[in-house]
Amino acid sequence: MTKTVSAGVGERMQYLAHKYNDTTIRFILKYPGFLDSVALCAAAQAVIDSVDVLHASFIAKSRFAHWRVNAGYEASDYFTLAECDGDPMKPAASLALQPVEHKAKCQLQVTQINGSDSCAVVVRISHLVVDGSDGKYLLNKLAEAYRLIEETGTTESLILKNGNRSATCAYNELSKKELASLMKPPNSGVKTEYPFEEPSAHGIRRMLHCTIPADTLAAARQKAKSQSATVNDLLTTACYRSFAKATNRQGEISISAMVDLRQHCKDGVSEGLSNMSGGLFTTLDVSEGHRFSDDLRSIATQTSAAKADPLAGLEGIPLLHMATKAFPMRILLQAADVVYSHMSLSLTNLGSIPCAPLSMGGLTPIKGLFGGPLKRKPSVQVSAASFDGTAELTIVGDFTSEDLASLQAFLYGMRAEIEDYLAEV
Repeated sequence: MTKTVSAGVGERMQYLAHKYNDTTIRFILKYPGFLDSVALCAAAQAVIDSVDVLHASFIAKSRFAHWRVNAGYEASDYFTLAECDGDPMKPAASLALQPVEHKAKCQLQVTQINGSDSCAVVVRISHLVVDGSDGKYLLNKLAEAYRLIEETGTTESLILKNGNRSATCAYNELSKKELASLMKPPNSGVKTEYPFEEPSAHGIRRMLHCTIPADTLAAARQKAKSQSATVNDLLTTACYRSFAKATNRQGEISISAMVDLRQHCKDGVSEGLSNMSGGLFTTLDVSEGHRFSDDLRSIATQTSAAKADPLAGLEGIPLLHMATKAFPMRILLQAADVVYSHMSLSLTNLGSIPCAPLSMGGLTPIKGLFGGPLKRKPSVQVSAASFDGTAELTIVGDFTSEDLASLQAFLYGMRAEIEDYLAEV
């Protein structure tokens, strides 16, 4: 008899967004040498075997969506080995753009690309199963499984969290009064779309990226700290200012940032793999003449106020969860057009990702990239992650050559804004 798992509200909500993004998150790691592909394949299998939904297919056509757990699947369903001449990062960036399909037999897929003297590992995970936070968790578990195979020949001691995946654990301990205060649509700020010249022209699927060196980011972090601002505040401010200059925008605009709702769970972690991201909107007047430090102060004040709220990021979440449980998918898909067609500019920052825990085969990654879901026009999402202090900014989407030039200038502009901030007296 086929085993099934009821779909939680997190994956239902993500599936509703599949018309507007590819519901896949992706990581790329570059190693200064070659990994044992047999061991990496076995490590991927060990991770996938450990959690039902990682080897399940998402079935949305039934009245209420569910996961069909696959009893049989092949290595080709989750692992690929490829070779290239030279640097493996370019083909890795291309392969990373392939989505994890909802009906795929495995929801985590790994590709190893061997270049001339180094290799790249691409890890793609369904956004229905995890968000960036749990994506990092699985990345570390993959490396842990590899090391166990290398050191002991078995992954029997590998343990993955495999409990309740429901995002309701972020608020199920709240009082009735607190829950009632959340039963309203979240503040969406000022609608801010990226002004593509031809929004209907999809172009070529690409991953754009820009690097902020570790020493630059460290110096900017130290300076921002004197203003009681965080690295996330710093990146958000740079995003605002660069967007305004790249698009000649004036006046107030808004950027949504992702908030990890696990902070509301017991001990700050979810019991099982889940997508537990909420939104936090800030607003800034991007008219010319403002100093970076003044804009940073404004953003830091807004985010500090949000963090002081014990229910930060939860506004509207119970309402959405109730809707996904109360109505069949066919009705929810119609309603999704109203919600997701108004998504616009966003920034998600995974924060620091130490490279040492990602070591495999005695090799430690020398570069990493994180890409969030592919956002379809006119939305743009900037994804950020700092690998051993070096910040990597990425944008994933279907772009024309004109789009490419504009968006690349936008990313480079973020780095330039941070450099200018360091030069401020």
